[in-house]
Amino acid sequence: MKAAVIRKWGNAEVFKIEEVSQPTPGPDQVLVKIFACSINPVDWKHRKGKHQYLLGAPFPIILGYDICGEVIEAGSEIKHLNEGDIVFGDLDNKYGGGLAEYALGTEQCFALKPTNVSIEQSAAVSLAGLTALQALRDKAQLFKNQTVVINGASGGVGHMAVQIAKILQAKVIAVASGKNTSFLEQFSPDDIVDYTQQDILKIPFKADVFFDVIGNYSFLKTRHLLKPHGTYISTLPRPKILFHKLLQPFTRGKKVKTLLRKHSSSDLALLGKWMETGKLRIHIDRSFPLDKIAEAHAHSELGRTVGKSIIVIATHEKETKK
Repeated sequence: MKAAVIRKWGNAEVFKIEEVSQPTPGPDQVLVKIFACSINPVDWKHRKGKHQYLLGAPFPIILGYDICGEVIEAGSEIKHLNEGDIVFGDLDNKYGGGLAEYALGTEQCFALKPTNVSIEQSAAVSLAGLTALQALRDKAQLFKNQTVVINGASGGVGHMAVQIAKILQAKVIAVASGKNTSFLEQFSPDDIVDYTQQDILKIPFKADVFFDVIGNYSFLKTRHLLKPHGTYISTLPRPKILFHKLLQPFTRGKKVKTLLRKHSSSDLALLGKWMETGKLRIHIDRSFPLDKIAEAHAHSELGRTVGKSIIVIATHEKETKK
């Protein structure tokens, strides 16, 4: 099968399009023919080797977690997915494996694609959607009428977080560049802060939750924006977050939460239901063919992606049968 492979850490030019062996599913895995795969910041951080001491360097490596595709083969222990199902999901292999014509994942990685949602949008939702959902609902325990500040509201996780917070009936203050104001308005945040014109640290709000999607504002800098017993949650590296946790006894009950998504077919199904009913809309910034993966990664690294960027791997005609 064809795949975008890296054999060393480096810039986007380290990608090579190669023929590699098609994987074989184990009893608890499904083999998926991939139609599209999305790019997340974690992918190019992996490519640069930023996580090699945690995940190792099992070259050759195929990156990419978010996919949408067709189940080609299901292992003997698979109960809820069948050959021919069109699914979307977040691969649980160490580095993903989605930038290829075929990939493996366990059943918890997938949900059936809604029939009225495009392949590209379905490929874009999983990692970012799970991150936003689990951060707000589970970690921050955001509920009706609470206020959440979302820093980085126009990006992949951010634009989904704005919508999920509104689904949870919270008040949303979206922080982004002014050029993305019109984009964010379609999701009906309660307020939009243009960080190029206003110092986010001086906004006249007190929030129940500060969700730092970008990871450029620490708990130390933003704790004054939180109400007593408010929650700070961020994509900052876990060692930094753990350091901030040590300060909790001195912050009037304000909490610091670490963020690590969990694979969950039920959460994916919930995201799929919200997409199907129009409550959650996924914006595609740009689409690239697999042989333009270096260009796609370089674009993502600029940090200016509005929504998500997609790698289109194969054409498709089938829709889910269920």
